[in-house]
Amino acid sequence: MRAQTYGTIQNAVCEAVEATGKRHKDVADFLGIRGSTLSYGMEDNEDRPGGLGVNYLHRLGMDCPAAAVPLAQHFAGLAGGVFQPVEVGGSVTSLFSQCGVVAKECGEAQAAIIRVIEKASGPSSQAALCEIDEAVEALMRARASIVASRGAA
Repeated sequence: MRAQTYGTIQNAVCEAVEATGKRHKDVADFLGIRGSTLSYGMEDNEDRPGGLGVNYLHRLGMDCPAAAVPLAQHFAGLAGGVFQPVEVGGSVTSLFSQCGVVAKECGEAQAAIIRVIEKASGPSSQAALCEIDEAVEALMRARASIVASRGAA
């Protein structure tokens, strides 16, 4: 992987290509472009227009969902947000059960946040972030179940 500047689109494209686990030549062949075009799209150079088109990135993400993650994280960051992949599957089978999981995870996150306020320490902060991520994931699973049940994306 070439040296990249964190937070650039070229870095996100490079991470997306690496996430496929394929050789760059194979990715270029799949996209129907030359290897040099792919390389150019990952070149850390903000002075030039162009790069790798969105349609190519879309196709790459459709073929390998893991490749879409760094791109989603990049664009979510530009929009002032975050992207966290969520596995919709799992052992929970009903929205009723998911409500219980959401309540549990949100309660644990709230307790962890209170511990951070009390202790203001590194370990408690890291634990709180983990608990918050778990609560967000539980909420997103519930959201995905509702969206799936109404047949909309």
